[in-house]
Amino acid sequence: MDIVNSSMELREQVSTYLSQKNMDSKPVIVAWGLMNAGKSYLLNMLTQHIDSEFFKTNDFRETAENHQFEADDRIYLDTPGLDANSQDNLVALEGVQQADVVLFVHQLQGELEAVEIEFLQSVRDSFGEFAQSHILMVLSKVDKEESEKVGQIQERILEQCHTHLGFQPQCFQISNTYYQQGIQGHIDDLVQYSHIEDLNETLSVLLDESVVAVRQQRSDQMKETLLASCLQMADSLEQAIEQKSQTFNEDIDNLEKRITSLVSVINQKSKEYQNI
Repeated sequence: MDIVNSSMELREQVSTYLSQKNMDSKPVIVAWGLMNAGKSYLLNMLTQHIDSEFFKTNDFRETAENHQFEADDRIYLDTPGLDANSQDNLVALEGVQQADVVLFVHQLQGELEAVEIEFLQSVRDSFGEFAQSHILMVLSKVDKEESEKVGQIQERILEQCHTHLGFQPQCFQISNTYYQQGIQGHIDDLVQYSHIEDLNETLSVLLDESVVAVRQQRSDQMKETLLASCLQMADSLEQAIEQKSQTFNEDIDNLEKRITSLVSVINQKSKEYQNI
């Protein structure tokens, strides 16, 4: 094992552990998904930015870094689209350890893609036993599809989750457009059909009930990982020292042999000189 690289990784793990949120800090809701899945639009609706955007929405790559809005009792975090480029994927992953609840937003174009499944597995591992309750699947733009097709896509996605995650998360069929139009036009039916308020109620319950437990588990998990890394580093250092010690002893032996040989040559030459 490369001691230098291992040392750098250990420093990063220590830094991550020390930068954890306090147990009583505001809970963080993080939105993830493919580019243009509707993450930013959803967060604008949840934060009541109905007429003016806080989280920028466009058909091109708009969010290139994690972007947050702090409300009175919670923080909303927007992330880059998972399929934009590899750097954006890394930036999005940085938000995993900050998340108390995950909104995984999927646009209704079919089943989950490989990059989505891979990312969800990383999020699942971060949440441990709380993954099933704290990862919420959000199907966006349901107003653009027939209800039958929406149901079929949801069924397929939940099958994928069961296969690749080991559980089926809560799933919400969301229309940001209905919600925005309903609020602006004071049309209660559109607000209801959007299911934004249903999602918000679920978020409130989760944030009230189990945020501290999630953070405590994550802290314990990180401590175990950190301890394992420290033990591994100690073992690597011990092996390196043993190897260096062995090499040093071999060098000493070789040096002693050379000195003995040199003394023998000197003695021989001295005798020859005396016999002249």
